[in-house]
Amino acid sequence: MTVLTLPSNLDVMRVDWGQRRFDLRFDSGDAGTGQTRILAPARWTAGLVCPDQLSQAAAAVWRDLILRLQGRINQLALYDLGNPAPRGTMRGTLTLSTAAAVGDVALAISGGAGQAGTTLLTGDWIGIGSGATRQLVCIAADATANGAGLINVAISQSVRVAQLLGSSVVWDKPTALFRQVSADSNWSHERAIRSGYALDLIESWE
Repeated sequence: MTVLTLPSNLDVMRVDWGQRRFDLRFDSGDAGTGQTRILAPARWTAGLVCPDQLSQAAAAVWRDLILRLQGRINQLALYDLGNPAPRGTMRGTLTLSTAAAVGDVALAISGGAGQAGTTLLTGDWIGIGSGATRQLVCIAADATANGAGLINVAISQSVRVAQLLGSSVVWDKPTALFRQVSADSNWSHERAIRSGYALDLIESWE
């Protein structure tokens, strides 16, 4: 299994981003009451679609990426192309200032004194951890760093894998790992018009 990075020259017309949840719902037909149970952690979904017409060179980039993914064997490290960096102003080298336990929905982050007064805003993406344990999370409420550059943020996804004190926090193009939903792939070539290249992806970790 290999983790691929998105080619910088991949010609993408549209990006679809979403979340797939695995919740089980039971409703009583007699009393009208209900119960919901979480069966597994939610996973990000993503779709990449090429323009209606591609040059021969651009089509080759798409074809190479699809073939290197080898169906559902290899993973693609993908960031939200429409939101590569936070709207907030926090930058620099960021780390967790306290360990994060499985199930946590808040993170304590340190950017150093140089990040005093900077922000992370609702909807901003950040990544925690690295390698196979990386996790892409979304900021759930505006937050501002204190004078020491420490910021406490709420996140809309609970921590999936425990992260140690000092673990890296990524703000620049933070990625999640994805695999193709289907093992099949196809594309079109009609009267010198190349089209039909797309990726339908779901977050996948080992």
